Amino acid sequence: GIGANSAIFSVASALLLRPLPYRQADRLAILWNRSPGLGITEDWFSTAQYFDIRATRAFEDVAIAIGANVNLTGDGEPERIGTIRVSSNLLPLLGVHPQLGRAFDPADDVPGRAGTAILGHGTWVRRYGGDPAVLGRTLILNGQPYEVIGVLPATFSLPREVMPTLGGAEDAEILLPLPLGSEAATFRGREDYNVLARLPPGVPMGAAQARMDALTARLRGEHPDVYPPNGGLTFDVVPLQEQVVGDVRAALAVLVGAVALVLLIACANVANLLLSRALARQKEIAVRAAIGAARLRIIRQLLTESVLLALAGGAVGVLFAFWTLEGIRALGAASVPRIREIGIDVPVLLFTLALSAGAGVLFGLAAAWRLSRADLARALASAARTPTGALGGRGNRLRRLLIVAELALSVMLLVGAGLLLRSFARLQQVPPGFVTEGVLTLEVTMSGRRYPDQAAVLEAYRQAWE
Repeated sequence: GIGANSAIFSVASALLLRPLPYRQADRLAILWNRSPGLGITEDWFSTAQYFDIRATRAFEDVAIAIGANVNLTGDGEPERIGTIRVSSNLLPLLGVHPQLGRAFDPADDVPGRAGTAILGHGTWVRRYGGDPAVLGRTLILNGQPYEVIGVLPATFSLPREVMPTLGGAEDAEILLPLPLGSEAATFRGREDYNVLARLPPGVPMGAAQARMDALTARLRGEHPDVYPPNGGLTFDVVPLQEQVVGDVRAALAVLVGAVALVLLIACANVANLLLSRALARQKEIAVRAAIGAARLRIIRQLLTESVLLALAGGAVGVLFAFWTLEGIRALGAASVPRIREIGIDVPVLLFTLALSAGAGVLFGLAAAWRLSRADLARALASAARTPTGALGGRGNRLRRLLIVAELALSVMLLVGAGLLLRSFARLQQVPPGFVTEGVLTLEVTMSGRRYPDQAAVLEAYRQAWE
């Protein structure tokens, strides 16, 4: 029971209690473009919308990005790799400084500059062995050259759960600049861009949302051809922490409740065992009381024994939690956010210590309280008789009460588990609306000199179709 609770607490700690690894993460937000009247519940932004948001000055800073998987060639083995094009202010907005080299500067936001790139720490180590001489080397991405100007620190990552890009990049393995031309401020097509923002100090999310509501009301009036009145255009401000863990919070709450029931069942079971074990100690406790041991001292002794037993169980529980987390990492890699940050750390160990001590008191209290109230003369007189029923009617009633509690908790846990399994089975049987048997998907990128423009790409698709 302690091991299961420690494992789930480590998940809850990483997802709900530990802030995101960015500067003042509680002030960070991601924005979403929604038009519920048109059935658009979550969409990205156009460049014009990004400039509209910046012009409201509702945020301390606003950054734009777009991701894509590209072909990396020209330096080592060819590789399909995730890239994210970002405005030069994205890294400062997140409070990140490169470990090597420099970050993008405003000049990189201007079209016409030579291509530059910043490597993620993992990519730097994996492809270049952590060689500092990587600065200045040239990468070929989709046939275009980019000079490496920096390397991100090992503590930084920008995974899809934080920035779900339209292009499907799973992580920011390489950052590229995002130069925007003069037409970007008025171009309302291609709503493909992510927008991240930082709130000013002391400004709540609700105040920023009110400013966005005023902006979208104005845009609906100024551009009815782009944003029809029945669409209900809104720009939603979502705290970045909520963006990461929002879908998991309810499931995690169910798991926390389930493992709490497991611990209560274990406590009831051990309390029953200790109460039965107390039958053999009636004479010992009676003798201690007869020679002057106070009732409080007897309770303290018995609780100390049960807490030591619980701490031993807690030590084994930590090992169980390690094994459980390995299973969670293996099974939940695609569905559990921040899974790389989940582990047994100091807060989890402190939680396990407190839980062990609390469980020791909980399951030891019944036996300690009953033994401390034993009738001395009756206990000493019955020491030579059969120990069955030595605790008397009250002891039997207490044991029966513990058994009833244990069975009730077990039934609750089994019913909950059965309902969850049935719900999961039904979800697996929901038809997607099309036949999936024998259907494959693949991503094709056409780049290089053979495909210099969009017309060449479309012609290649047309020939492939024919």
